[in-house]
Amino acid sequence: MPNLTTSGKAQIDPQVAVTRFLKDMATAAKRTFPTWQETLIAGIEECPLQYDEKRAVLDIHPLDDYYFAGAVALETSKVRELFDDYDSHKILGLIGGDVDGVSGRSDRIVSDLVFKILAQVDLTVNSRNQKKPYDQVVKGLLMHIGVDKIDSTRHLVSDALFRHTLGEPLALGIPHWWHTFQSKYAFREEQEAIQVEDSPRPLQTVSRDVRPASPRRKPPRRAVAF
Repeated sequence: MPNLTTSGKAQIDPQVAVTRFLKDMATAAKRTFPTWQETLIAGIEECPLQYDEKRAVLDIHPLDDYYFAGAVALETSKVRELFDDYDSHKILGLIGGDVDGVSGRSDRIVSDLVFKILAQVDLTVNSRNQKKPYDQVVKGLLMHIGVDKIDSTRHLVSDALFRHTLGEPLALGIPHWWHTFQSKYAFREEQEAIQVEDSPRPLQTVSRDVRPASPRRKPPRRAVAF
């Protein structure tokens, strides 16, 4: 049975939480990616593109990996809002170390894109910034595949209706994972996070009143005849 904090939340190891988070994000991304990809391709194919231009924005990119990175970045953007600096740093480090492996890649394409998008997402919505986080993620993905670098597709980056439609799979299909986690769980302290099976055996104690052993007596020497 997991330990409970004073607030009644179950305690969990950060690595266990991040592993489950990335697994759930991969499942959600796999389920919602086809709709996102279909919308993206439909919008680009409406533009008068040359063969090389179409290849540059669609064919050469691992779009499924990019979308997974966008989903992870969307949820990870909430970490600093929900946790203190120490826990946030721990979570971000674990995500950066594990997300490429979860996506099945041996390079750092996914992790680099996750943190590139994170740097662009602003959770503050006010009169100066009215873009939702998922809309900012979509814009980051469009720019990453180079939609803004081709004259005939550049308008898609600023097309609010297209971005909104493209963002629906992220907005509706990606679970609010860290909000749910934070309402039910808390991270264990470093020393408490050791698994039971890895705990060292208890040391054997020695009573303080044990007297030291008496010195060993040497056997008497025998007489030797000359």
